[in-house]
Amino acid sequence: MSSYTRLLRRTLLPVLALPAFAFAADPLTPQAPISIPNSKGGFDFLEVDAAQSRLLLDHTGNGTLDVIDVKAGKLLKQIPTGAAMGVAVDEKAGRYYVSVSKEKKMVIIDSRTLEKTGEVALPGPADGLVFASKHNRVFVTHDDEKEVWSIDPVAKKIEATVAIGAGPEYGIYDAAGDRIFLNIKTTDSLMVIDPATNKVTATWPTGDAKHPHGLAFDAKAGRLYVAGNNGKLAILSATDGKILGSVDTVTGVDQIALDAGNGRIYCPSGSGSMTVVQTSADGAKALGNVTTAKGAKTVAVDPATHAVWIAYAEGSGCFARKFTP
Repeated sequence: MSSYTRLLRRTLLPVLALPAFAFAADPLTPQAPISIPNSKGGFDFLEVDAAQSRLLLDHTGNGTLDVIDVKAGKLLKQIPTGAAMGVAVDEKAGRYYVSVSKEKKMVIIDSRTLEKTGEVALPGPADGLVFASKHNRVFVTHDDEKEVWSIDPVAKKIEATVAIGAGPEYGIYDAAGDRIFLNIKTTDSLMVIDPATNKVTATWPTGDAKHPHGLAFDAKAGRLYVAGNNGKLAILSATDGKILGSVDTVTGVDQIALDAGNGRIYCPSGSGSMTVVQTSADGAKALGNVTTAKGAKTVAVDPATHAVWIAYAEGSGCFARKFTP
């Protein structure tokens, strides 16, 4: 054996012996958690107010909407709302709308002063909500029931009721197409609602995604991403609902978030793991799972920084945590 061969073996063999994953970088890096003081219980939905660099947390177990300054990394205020389930940003009017389950109402908050300015009583417990900006209407789902309430936030009253399938989950408003997409978990389907007529215009099966919860919409690509509770992320055409494929994720996924800037979808589970999915022109693929925290089933993305946020209760404390790509 030549000296060159011996040198080559000494150099390459340790490298070849390494496992394949040794060179793979984690898709996200966790940062230090932000403590939310004087709190208890879990969270049901997160949203980013990009214009004001805020993270909005529906702190269901605490009965508050928590507002965090993402630049300073600190809690600004906890606003008493009742069991908050969903939140939407009305940037033009300077309002936050919060759906509340146990207390059966929608709360209106001034986003500049962070003070409550009104409430709308509801016939039953609320779950999620969607703000249809073109119509200045807030669509609030009746938790696990067969209706969506269209609310005029200025008049503070229910304007119309939309008949849907039982078990609505997450919804999204497509501003360009003037449509609301809404997951229905009991029938493994996605409904399309016309906010102008308050009618369902289409119902599409969600394919491999069973008991669908999380929903994301890529307006540029014309795709919908539906997260099933069974560990499948289905890809649908936003034009006709055609199934374009699916990706394996962790099971028990609830809310999901799309970062349109880098084409990533984040799919967390209350089990303490989150699947990171990379989209492409050909479809999508899972990049891997990231350890989060038990009960961290909600997620939001800051489009300005690409930071990914989760929230959870642990022991006697409550926390928000940022992950960076």
